[in-house]
Amino acid sequence: MTMRIGYLTYGLDRAPTGIGRYVIELARALAALPGAPELVLLTTEQEDPHGLWNMFEHHALPGCRLLPALMTLGNAAISQAAARYRLDVVHDPNSIVPFLGPPLGARRVATIHDAFSFVCPETQSQLDNWRYRWMLPVALRRADYVITNSQQSFHDIARYLRVPQARMAIIPYGMHARLAPVPAGRERDAILARYGVRPPFLLYVGGINARKNIARLFEAYARVREQRPDVTLVVGGQRQWRVAEIDATFRRLNIEPHVHFTGYLPHDDLPALYSAAEAFVFPSLYEGFGLPPLEAMACGAPTITSNVSSLPEVVADAALTVDPYDVGALVAAMLRVLGDAALRDDLRQRGVARAAQFSWGRAAHETLALYRQVVAAP
Repeated sequence: MTMRIGYLTYGLDRAPTGIGRYVIELARALAALPGAPELVLLTTEQEDPHGLWNMFEHHALPGCRLLPALMTLGNAAISQAAARYRLDVVHDPNSIVPFLGPPLGARRVATIHDAFSFVCPETQSQLDNWRYRWMLPVALRRADYVITNSQQSFHDIARYLRVPQARMAIIPYGMHARLAPVPAGRERDAILARYGVRPPFLLYVGGINARKNIARLFEAYARVREQRPDVTLVVGGQRQWRVAEIDATFRRLNIEPHVHFTGYLPHDDLPALYSAAEAFVFPSLYEGFGLPPLEAMACGAPTITSNVSSLPEVVADAALTVDPYDVGALVAAMLRVLGDAALRDDLRQRGVARAAQFSWGRAAHETLALYRQVVAAP
């Protein structure tokens, strides 16, 4: 008998970022597997811009569109859904874990992507810090299994959230096939023109918040401009939280004419921007996995990232890694890549090869095996 998996979706109608991409791509990859389970979407969204509702049985969780509601009302709604839709497993891939209600016959799996509120709480929103420190430790006791995405996250979650390692599995993110180098030409030029971007440029993609270390990125770029005034900085992503220092640094450095903010970048536009960049720079202070550097490498962007948390584990020897707190080291890495065509070519080749090792198909296969293991357990 085919397993029925309740699969919680949250926020996919509001410009999904890293976790949203995981939720979308894993669902699609699960559906493509031989012997695929019946995926039953438990939805919080008001619309479906990604076509998932056409692919899967789906049921709304009323009143749970916003995070505080899902964290509270969602506990009862998930329990009721488990019984009403005859679910064998409920999987929350969003790290929200509204599992405080009774299981009502379903096993429960949660994906926890990181432990940032313990490692760098000063960079996070108050709601996220409260959720990680007070709600998750209780809710995760009700989970049968926890999935995470890297060795770093595995150890951080075991340490801070006190999840027994015997109830955890590491399943890395994947890369979609459309994330590939886009050669110079009409297609690439059209996307760059849409955003008003002109080469040569350095690129950052991700949330605009304190954990991503944007203020130090601006400091480093201002110093790079002293030697390479022809190079602009393109910043792709949405403003989020803890941005006062970022804004103050930006104003103080007087770099406004040379920094181009694109806002949120749709996934289909990313390959052209990654491919056209002189370098992709991602100096984050902490990542559970770090999807943007891997995406950039898949598209052939020479990549510079941090030497902390999961990032060295993910990029291996295919990127330059630096201390994210050391602005001078970041400046040196940026100038080195800008000034060395052979190094750029080498990083492009290494990056594409490294990214090819990550597959959503493999992630889905390992996730399905875990579902089966959880259902079979006493």
